[in-house]
Amino acid sequence: MDYYSLKMRASQQIGEGDQKREQHISGAERIVSREAVEAVCSAMASRALTHSKGDPDFINIKIEKVCEKDIQILKALPVTRVDVDSWQQGLDEAFELIDKAAELKDFRKKLPELLRETFPMRGAMLYDIATGERLEPDHERGVRATYMDALRSSDVDSQKNHFNEAIVLATKVANAPGMVAELCISDDPEYVTGYVASKELGYVRIMKMKEVGDENGGRIFLFDSRKAKAEECIEYLQKKKVLVDTQL
Repeated sequence: MDYYSLKMRASQQIGEGDQKREQHISGAERIVSREAVEAVCSAMASRALTHSKGDPDFINIKIEKVCEKDIQILKALPVTRVDVDSWQQGLDEAFELIDKAAELKDFRKKLPELLRETFPMRGAMLYDIATGERLEPDHERGVRATYMDALRSSDVDSQKNHFNEAIVLATKVANAPGMVAELCISDDPEYVTGYVASKELGYVRIMKMKEVGDENGGRIFLFDSRKAKAEECIEYLQKKKVLVDTQL
């Protein structure tokens, strides 16, 4: 059976003159059967046109055939939910988990600064815990995990399901060569939940990591260059086709 990779990206031009720049509005991707392509593309377009961040000036939907033999099937990470009283407490919980995963002295103190650096990025920061260096080829764009979906998914809803999409992405990222952990906060101003994930931790869902209305969000991939080459990790994240079995 052949599948199709569908990717949607919507953006908006903001600012004037030399200050004009592209602002990300919405994005989505799926791996679906031939029969579902038309309905899912329609749902993606609807999602782009109704996003809370505004009306896009540009919508791109890319359709690419994928052979079944090229797809890796992964079991979803186990899920843990952490309830907190405030977004500050949520960040503290996340930083504590990342600090333990990285096993670096005083690394927790560096995390707020690293996270702020990701806010304007389209993708994720790839941070090498062995050297303290950022490894993204393009620091403005970052590294994007792509070509993934839930196994047996038939959902064509135009509304974003943050949890379902996050568990798929987190599972793929956790299985990348040399990956230590991931920290994520959504840039959706209406969605305040974030997570920390790794093979050892599973998917730790922290229910509040920012205030409602805050458009800032970011993603950090913690990588260990003593375990794999950065090129291998990036190749897996950006090219390997993955379906995640979310039926735990």
